[in-house]
Amino acid sequence: MQGKNILSFSLTMKTAEKGYFYAFIATICGSLVYLFSKAALNEVSLPQFGFWWFLTAIFWNSLMALHPKGGFSIKKFTQKDYRTLIIMGLLELVATSTLYAAIAVSVNPAIPSFLRNLEYIFISVLGFVLLSERFGKWQLAGAFLTFSGAFIISLRTSPTESFFTAASGLMLISTTFYAVRTIIAKKHIREISPVVLSINRALFLMTLALFFMVSENLPFIIPSKAFLNIMAGSFVGPFLTSIFQYSALKYIEASKTAIVQSTTGMFVMLGAFIMFGALPTAVQAAGGIIAISGVVLMMLKKG
Repeated sequence: MQGKNILSFSLTMKTAEKGYFYAFIATICGSLVYLFSKAALNEVSLPQFGFWWFLTAIFWNSLMALHPKGGFSIKKFTQKDYRTLIIMGLLELVATSTLYAAIAVSVNPAIPSFLRNLEYIFISVLGFVLLSERFGKWQLAGAFLTFSGAFIISLRTSPTESFFTAASGLMLISTTFYAVRTIIAKKHIREISPVVLSINRALFLMTLALFFMVSENLPFIIPSKAFLNIMAGSFVGPFLTSIFQYSALKYIEASKTAIVQSTTGMFVMLGAFIMFGALPTAVQAAGGIIAISGVVLMMLKKG
């Protein structure tokens, strides 16, 4: 019933509003990825995690692909489309593996989420340069507020952990590759549907994890608690987050989806408090309010 309400709500929206709505849902779902993946990675190795995470993601995405309105279609694909999928898959191998490696070595899952704001800055710059994306004065003001809020949140992540760690280096690599992937996805989102992009991503990453599983002779049996976290995380992450993120690109510019997603750290901060008991500081709370205000301003003001 709730899913139908969300669908009917999105159908009544205008094009831009629908894009912002999808980007916001992707942000909330994406924030849960950091929490579920961190909980699972506390119990299993990175290759074990990756294999089960993306195998279950293929399962969730396949259910959508099998639905008549799931949007899965490759009948009209050209050689160029398949080449695009291969390039995006290779970019995902680097971007996603370094992301989860950063989560695995980080004490607090909120830290990689804050560092991922680099990706959204890169996307905004690339969207401006390569896709000729532009902002109205109110949208520019909203973007400034959102990035400012995200930066304020990032100022103080943990009294014991600095940004200048292995996690920060891994996230710099990850965000760079993610930004390039998003720009390519924006250019081809009309020819390649979100569900196809999502399945392609999961297939590449599951294959990489399987390679390391076999080469390191790791067991496929994992603790039940870790598997439950992986099942839940892969549903909101490689399935819902990917679908809504790619869907948002159909309606608004890549730079604007990036700005909305820069609020991820705020939701991870809230989730970290619920799951791990990590209290946000007053400065972080203020940054969250500023960031959300910027997103609201962008959504309400047209010029």
